[in-house]
Amino acid sequence: MPKVQQIFSNEKDGPIYISVEPWPECFELEPGEKLTLVWDAPESGDAAQIDFIGERELVIWPNGETHEIKYLINGEEAEARSWTFKHR
Repeated sequence: MPKVQQIFSNEKDGPIYISVEPWPECFELEPGEKLTLVWDAPESGDAAQIDFIGERELVIWPNGETHEIKYLINGEEAEARSWTFKHR
């Protein structure tokens, strides 16, 4: 099955916050850090929906098979840097 790989880079002067829904997995990225998400591509439609909340928050809704999604920060496993949070 084809994979989707999406990279989010923090080019700001302070931290940004990324929530990957619906689980959720939440990450704080310091300036210069990159979060990479890798998952199985959907059979049709968009790979993901991305919502901006203010200047420093993103909410990502990946489409496709996401039960084995991989989270990497700067190329290293990032699950230890995740915390539970849900946007309402």
